[in-house]
Amino acid sequence: MFNVCEGCRRCFNLCPSFTTLLDRIDEHGSDVSKLAPADYERVEKECYYCKLCDNHCPYTPPHAYGIDFPHLMAAWKQQRVRDRGASWRERLFVNTDLIGIAGSLTASLTNRALATPWIRVLLEHVIGLHRDRRVLAFAKESFPAWWRTHGTSMQPRAARRKVVLFPGCMVNYQATDIGNATARVLAKNGVEVVVPEGQRCCGMPSFALGDTGAMAQTAAHHERLFLPYLEQGYDLVVPTPSCSLMFKREYPWLAPAPGVTTLAERTFDICEYLMRLNKDGALARDFMRTEQRIAYQVPCHLRDQNIGFKSKELMELTGAHVTLIERCSGHDGSWGATVEFFDLSMTIAHKAVRAVADCEPDLVASDCPLSALQLDQAGAMSPASGPPTRHPIQIIRDAYGLPS
Repeated sequence: MFNVCEGCRRCFNLCPSFTTLLDRIDEHGSDVSKLAPADYERVEKECYYCKLCDNHCPYTPPHAYGIDFPHLMAAWKQQRVRDRGASWRERLFVNTDLIGIAGSLTASLTNRALATPWIRVLLEHVIGLHRDRRVLAFAKESFPAWWRTHGTSMQPRAARRKVVLFPGCMVNYQATDIGNATARVLAKNGVEVVVPEGQRCCGMPSFALGDTGAMAQTAAHHERLFLPYLEQGYDLVVPTPSCSLMFKREYPWLAPAPGVTTLAERTFDICEYLMRLNKDGALARDFMRTEQRIAYQVPCHLRDQNIGFKSKELMELTGAHVTLIERCSGHDGSWGATVEFFDLSMTIAHKAVRAVADCEPDLVASDCPLSALQLDQAGAMSPASGPPTRHPIQIIRDAYGLPS
């Protein structure tokens, strides 16, 4: 595979893995066989599973070469963990449900601790969380708790459509306002929403360990949980791109089964779903018109879904002038939070920030809460006191004049 990559080089500027790979090959006179074990390991560890290479590579299936670089990296991580084991830090970082529940229950204390410099220095030494990495604050009221209080009263009297909502870990425990906005916009458009108990993390963080077994179990669990709803005519709507990518692309690869295929086919990103309503003439268009200039950073995991730029199109319905930013933010889950890769992640982010600055926007938008966090930390808005990066669904909620 590396011989093919060396001859093609279309991915030379996509991510650190390809920069390292091609630089090392050049140093060895284009002889891949001379790569050292340390070279291979660095290529693997610098892959943060953005999957941009999938869209760029001319040799992916159905080509005879069948190149799948992201899944090769996942298998490689799995082999490394099998041979050497995983550190407790690596295993801690993939337990997002546990972290979210604990952080939400102790939100005031935890948020204060995470903002205290000496505690951050201690955490850097103990768990490898970089002292300068901004983190999403934990919400005092989780989205599931908010939904139990407000969900019933928000249901439309005569629902024309119905969806089952998968908020994901970040929306459940940190970026809860995205869940609020998603539920309110769907209700505004006459869509019945259910949020079943028993949902788990989508499994994306486990790619850091190559733990495909755990991810396959998660896929099977969500198949059992959501398939009865799909059989009753519900669609699955997801507001975070990494989670929707898991349902659409990764679950069928991890746990091939007819039910999982159905789950993938009936999963929609929230803005993708709303633009389907618009195509059918069923989307409410009573927006408060705006002339805002919005720089919209499209997350890598949304680009990999090959659905076009539905969030951009949706925001443009409000009268906004939206400029597309096709640059990776560089956060990528826990990868950009670690002491090993924080500086590199910020270097990647500055490419996106420069593209944003060229737009001179009034507002920056991104569908990924971590991308939003990264863009804010990297100074996407100038001055730094400008409005924080927002999810497109929050912008749509506000354009409808709905409460937050």
